[in-house]
Amino acid sequence: MPMKDTYANEDFLARWIADDLSEEELSGFKTSDVYKEIMAIDDAAKSLSVTEIDVEKALSLVTSKNQNTQKENKVKRLWVFSAAAACIAILFVGYTYFYGTRTYSTGIGEKETLLLADGSIIELNANSTVSYKRFNWEEDRAVDFDGEAFFDIKSGKGFTVNTNKGTVSVSGTQFNINNRRDLKVQCYEGSITFSPMNANLPGLELTQGMEIQVVNGKIHQKEISESTPDWTNGFSSFSEQPLSEVLDELMLQYPVEFRWNSIDVNRKFTGNFTHNNLENALKTTMEPMGIEYHVSADKRIVTLSE
Repeated sequence: MPMKDTYANEDFLARWIADDLSEEELSGFKTSDVYKEIMAIDDAAKSLSVTEIDVEKALSLVTSKNQNTQKENKVKRLWVFSAAAACIAILFVGYTYFYGTRTYSTGIGEKETLLLADGSIIELNANSTVSYKRFNWEEDRAVDFDGEAFFDIKSGKGFTVNTNKGTVSVSGTQFNINNRRDLKVQCYEGSITFSPMNANLPGLELTQGMEIQVVNGKIHQKEISESTPDWTNGFSSFSEQPLSEVLDELMLQYPVEFRWNSIDVNRKFTGNFTHNNLENALKTTMEPMGIEYHVSADKRIVTLSE
């Protein structure tokens, strides 16, 4: 068994808590990474407001010398395992708190604005998730992301957005990422670098006013004139995009489900809809395409027909 595994072993930790290690074992343990990690967590925990524990009393219970009967041996063994379990729990909670991640998510029709430690801002659109390390943000500015968000990043060390289709890297700028069925990246200020997961696709640098979209393994580029993405202003817009994408976006902004029979959802739509009124959103998207719609009494089902 590797030395680190030995020191992290439940029985070994229990013996340490019970003050039952030999001088040689204790000396070796104090030089190990496991001991240093426990001490680091202990030091950090001291700065938190927690209930004080009578350590001497706890140790006296664990190290009781009264072992004259089999029953008492079993009681001591129970204390030892309880102490080991407590130690392991402390390690787990410590790692989770000090080395874990913080995650934010939005549901259907929800939006949320996050202020990061360096003053950077992430605006989450509906049904989106972002996570990042809880501490050491200034040294490791990276997030894992899914959904759609507008990023306003302060200058500093590199900032990286990781998605399942590739990474976007910047030092400080404004950009929007839509990572849903396809991936769309729009640069509104400065420049950003896109590195695709697909090794067959080239890495690209985007400057202000550029947009790329990865569809079916191909990258499409175009110019944009807007200063911010439309969704941050409360509406979604489309230019010659399939009706299926419009329906998907409607279901992100409103808690509805669409039902249709013979309607061709590959038909192209150009226009927009608002995020604050379902009736208006349906009217501005369905009527121009000659599609009739019926909303159920509970406003959960929208049936389309021609």
